[in-house]
Amino acid sequence: MKRTALFFLMIVSSITMLAQNKKYYCEVKGIEKELSSGLTIVFDFGNNPVYSVWSGLKSKQKLVDEKGEEILFNSMVDAGNYMSDKGWTFIQAYTSVYSSQAIVHWIFYKEALSPNEAIKGIMTKDAYNKARKNDRNP
Repeated sequence: MKRTALFFLMIVSSITMLAQNKKYYCEVKGIEKELSSGLTIVFDFGNNPVYSVWSGLKSKQKLVDEKGEEILFNSMVDAGNYMSDKGWTFIQAYTSVYSSQAIVHWIFYKEALSPNEAIKGIMTKDAYNKARKNDRNP
């Protein structure tokens, strides 16, 4: 009986170790728009480059809602609230300057079992279009 209980305890503890959450990170960048007072807000989850200094934000990487409409953020705080609503935790902020352009960086993390679970509920225009294409072509 003791051997069975010990064996069962070892199996349960090894499964628990395998299913532990990992921290996934996101950088939200507020990039000063040239000749205006607004910001371009970019979300970088590390899996795809979303912004190029030469070409700006890739349109397919813009965040969209469940209807495929672009989500517009009025400020970094607005973007931070969005991330908080999606379960992400703010950990750090800093500012940099590139080619006389101020860039505000906010770093967030979320604990999850996988990157896909971490970004659940956050969709880019590209992912939305792919999902719609798959829905039409089963």
